[in-house]
Amino acid sequence: MSPAPRFITRTCTPALAALMCLSYSPQTSQAQEADGGVSVDISIDFVTEYWFRGIGQENEGLIVQPGLTLTFDLFETSGGAVVTGYIGSWNSYQDATAGNEWFESDMIGGFNVALSNGDSVDISYINLYNPAGNGIFAEEIDLSYSLDDSERWGGMGLSPYILLAVEVDGGSDAGADQGVYLEVGIEPSLNDILGSDTLPIDITIPITVGLSLDSYYEDGLGGNDSDTFGFLDIGLVTSMPLGSLVPAALGEWDASFGVHYILLGDTAQNISAAFGTGNDDSSVYATFGLSTSF
Repeated sequence: MSPAPRFITRTCTPALAALMCLSYSPQTSQAQEADGGVSVDISIDFVTEYWFRGIGQENEGLIVQPGLTLTFDLFETSGGAVVTGYIGSWNSYQDATAGNEWFESDMIGGFNVALSNGDSVDISYINLYNPAGNGIFAEEIDLSYSLDDSERWGGMGLSPYILLAVEVDGGSDAGADQGVYLEVGIEPSLNDILGSDTLPIDITIPITVGLSLDSYYEDGLGGNDSDTFGFLDIGLVTSMPLGSLVPAALGEWDASFGVHYILLGDTAQNISAAFGTGNDDSSVYATFGLSTSF
C-alpha cells in the first residue's frame, strides 16, 4: 500500500454491515429493545480482496477483518422510536502488506434511532487508523437512513438505504482535500429458501453505488478529480445459522458466504492502481464471515 493518505472501511460499506462484505456498516445498525441492556456483536470476516468504497486496499494473501460492537439501550420516545448508542472497533489484518500486517484499526461511535414504522436513522463518527505507523487515514461523520419496505413487497422488501459521509480530517484517496461521499443501495433478500426449520438459508443481493459529491475521489493527478461516479458493487450473499455445529458454550453463530462484482469509475481505478492493487476497471471477489450477538 502506498503511504499516501487513505481511508476507511465496510465496503462496503453498510453495511457495514454489510454488511455484507462484511465490514462494519453503521447504516445497517439495528436498535435493540430499550430495556436498559447492553448487546454485543462480534464478527470475523475473510475476504479475497479488500475494497473500500471502490478503492482497492489489498488483493493478495490472507485478509482477516474482525469487529466488535457494544450497543447500549438508551430510551424509547412517546412516539415509539427506540434510541440506542454504540461504540465499536473494526480491523483489517493483511499478511501480504509487508511490514504493515495490522493495516487498519477503526474506532466507531454513534447513535441509532429505530422508528416505529421500521425505518432507521443513524449518525456516527469513525476514526480510521493505521497501527503500523502511518497514523490516521481519515476521520468522518456519517449520516444514514434505512427504509423498511418489507410490507410493500410481500414480506421480501428491497431494504433501500442512503448514506452521507463527510470527511473532517485526512482523506480516502490520493488528494489533499476532505471529501463528501454519497452511497445509495438496496439489499433485497429471500428468507429460508429451502423451507427448512433446522437449516434456514437466506439469500441477499446487495447492490451499492458510491458517488462523490465533493472531492471524494481524487487521484492526485489533477485530470479526473471531478469524477462523480466511484463504483458499483453487486453481490450474492448466502447466510445460515450454524446451530449444532458450534458448541452451545460458544453461543449462537451465523455464517455467510458472498461473491461480489465491483465496477470502478476512472478516478477510483487510478487511485487503486497508485495504491498497488491493480489497474483493472472491475473485479470479482469473495467473502466469508462468522458472527454472533448476545
